[in-house]
Amino acid sequence: MKIIYKTNKNYRNAKCVLFGLKDLSTYENEITLEELKDIKDKEVFLAIDKNIFNRDLELLENTLKRIDKYNIAGIFFYDLAVLNLAKKYNVKTPLIWNQNFLVTNYKTCNFYQKEGITGAVLSSEITISEVEEIAKNTKLNLFLNIFGYQLMAISKRNLITNYFKYLKLENDKQTNYIIEKNNKYPVIEEKIGTKFYTKDILNGIRYINKLKQANIKYLILDDNLIDQKVFEEVASIYEESIANNLTDEQLLEKEEKIKKLLPNTSTLFLDKKTIYKVKRK
Repeated sequence: MKIIYKTNKNYRNAKCVLFGLKDLSTYENEITLEELKDIKDKEVFLAIDKNIFNRDLELLENTLKRIDKYNIAGIFFYDLAVLNLAKKYNVKTPLIWNQNFLVTNYKTCNFYQKEGITGAVLSSEITISEVEEIAKNTKLNLFLNIFGYQLMAISKRNLITNYFKYLKLENDKQTNYIIEKNNKYPVIEEKIGTKFYTKDILNGIRYINKLKQANIKYLILDDNLIDQKVFEEVASIYEESIANNLTDEQLLEKEEKIKKLLPNTSTLFLDKKTIYKVKRK
């Protein structure tokens, strides 16, 4: 099991990192293919995860035509244009299915495996038992978000700009919040649109042993919106926990240690099923 760091702050000591590919990603930590030459002795994954419009096709095609020249461990993709064009140009770099809200069952994973992908990032909205079920029934390399704020929704509209413009107010904050009762949900507007995040930081360290037994290949740690020094301390706790084969009781102690650093951490959906109800009139 390896840790992938999705970070734009300090990745120098990380052995495995995840970046967004500039102009083709929704990630904060974008990088160009040329900049990859400066990254040595690391396993590097790239995300091409934005919705691909007609205006993006030329850039995407040119990128995929030359991407095999770079030492890339895998491409996290969202839009199926990436998969189709990768087939067209016979791309050898491994493809990793990363449609977060859709990677929820092993049958779909196995379908995409037949289409040529080698890995999948499991949804952040399924339980640990569902993770185990998928792992048991697919041969794909599985990736799981284990720590960090989780993306709930994204809009290509500039919602924050429009909101303050309508109210004729100035917005001097990089991060805004939606307040619902006592809950605060971070909202960030970037060039690709507006992102909405969970109120809590996902922390699934208590499940490391189960994830090892399920043969999950990679755990993703995301430092977005988290103080760098705090994140580095959390990362060291994860590294130590994986390397030293801690017991479940010891992992719970590590969970409490992280909670002292970041009180708004929880297991989110890992131990809570998503239930949809039809409202009666």
